[in-house]
Amino acid sequence: MKSVTLLTTKTCPYCKMAKDFLVQNHIQFVEKDINFDAAARNELTRRNIKGVPTLLIGEDVVVGLDKEKILELVDHRIVECRNCHTKLRVPTNKGTTNVRCPKCKSSVVSH
Repeated sequence: MKSVTLLTTKTCPYCKMAKDFLVQNHIQFVEKDINFDAAARNELTRRNIKGVPTLLIGEDVVVGLDKEKILELVDHRIVECRNCHTKLRVPTNKGTTNVRCPKCKSSVVSH
């Protein structure tokens, strides 16, 4: 499954909206503030990207909050085990997926 990294700044209102969108859509991501993370800032410079929010989704890049593009590129969602509430990352677009919780071993079904 693709990793998702959200490059942000604390003062950017669109970054907050992007973060909220990812959370609401149960997408696992890592947030990196370019004002505090030199590697993240260098990644933007290397790719010649001038703005945030920027999402790195696998090998793809989305600059700005393009919700349709983000949902098209992300290949997973986070579901919660009903028994122990462990959060599990499951693939999307695979039909019904049956996953076993690593903590309590119960079956978690995702659609």
